[in-house]
Amino acid sequence: MNLTLPRFFWSEYRKRRKKASLITFALFWGTLSILLLMAFGQGMSTQSHVAFSGLGETLMMVYGGQTSLAFEGLPKGRPISLYPEDVDYLKDRIPEILRIAPEAYTYLQVSGGGKEINRTVHGTTAEFALMRTQVPQLGGRFLNADDVDKGRKVAFIGWKVASDLFGPGVDAVGKQIVINRIPFTVVGVLMKKIQDSMYNGPDADQVYLPFYAYRQIDNRRRINQIHIQPRDASQSKLIESRLRILLGRKYRFDPEDPYALSLWNTIEDYKQGEAIFKGIEMFLGIIGALTLLIGAVGVTNLMYAVAKERTREIGIKLAIGARRRVIVQQFFLETMFVFAKGTFWGFLTAFNIVNLVRLAPINYDSFGIEAYLLRPELSLQIFVVYMIILGVLVFLSGIFPALRASRSNPIESLRYE
Repeated sequence: MNLTLPRFFWSEYRKRRKKASLITFALFWGTLSILLLMAFGQGMSTQSHVAFSGLGETLMMVYGGQTSLAFEGLPKGRPISLYPEDVDYLKDRIPEILRIAPEAYTYLQVSGGGKEINRTVHGTTAEFALMRTQVPQLGGRFLNADDVDKGRKVAFIGWKVASDLFGPGVDAVGKQIVINRIPFTVVGVLMKKIQDSMYNGPDADQVYLPFYAYRQIDNRRRINQIHIQPRDASQSKLIESRLRILLGRKYRFDPEDPYALSLWNTIEDYKQGEAIFKGIEMFLGIIGALTLLIGAVGVTNLMYAVAKERTREIGIKLAIGARRRVIVQQFFLETMFVFAKGTFWGFLTAFNIVNLVRLAPINYDSFGIEAYLLRPELSLQIFVVYMIILGVLVFLSGIFPALRASRSNPIESLRYE
């Protein structure tokens, strides 16, 4: 094995170890910056998806409204309400709908465990859980089809409701709560989740009853809204259009009237939010790359200085028969070593910082900006992007000083003082 090149490299590197130390630190800082910025950027994107999914996956919500246009001789200003039978009416006529569920709610007093609280009480069906990410804690369940069809007196409650009524850490499943003087048995408690999109407050503070059991408490015929999940997210705009046409035909309003119905298309909202966080992620990555670039410029300057200092030595090597590619390889090896030393420690430090930050608990009871910042991610995607950027910078930092050194004229180099 030919060890001439490594020996040349090591002897020359030892001479300039002090000069290289500052450059090594710059590379360490650049690597640490780019990896942390990209990790926190990707973590924020992931957490935004998780937080938005707390409301539901590919969810559309339809509310009643008030007409703003006259239609077929009817005046504007008419209220448009939704009713339970609209659920089957829409499901039978829009094949693109995968799931659909009604929801009615009102603010009531809830008592249990010797305590009384005021909370929003909802009436809905079993499919609601699949659309609204209602995952029960171990040992419990959400409302099922039999609960709804038979009007069972059961309830699914948020974890804060359970804590407020029965105390922190107490298993509420099987216990009774009383709503409007009617007892309900708790069959499930919502698992803690991150949620930044909501209506009527976070799900942790809600109480859910089977739809027909709820109607015994609130005998209004109308419902507050209808939840819809498309078979494919790309079909949401088509469903919106068909909703307006069908309900407009039924309740006699202009399908083009923007105020007759209110639609919350969370699919489109998520796309916009995702684009914003992806932009933030890219911006942070660019800032980190520029920080690493500063270190790379320092390496380039160092190698140019080394080439100038070793002009006479390079001339001697060329004069006694050293090939130019050996000179290029030696400079490249020195460049790679300087990069490797700084970036290795930067990568190791970033990895440890990310894992330490991820150990911090998230406060589910008061979700805030810390939930986005406490879950950075060092993924394979980040590592690949980082290696590509690093490879380009290593090549550019080493190639020009190496080529300049290898193209030296041996005669002129020997005259250099």
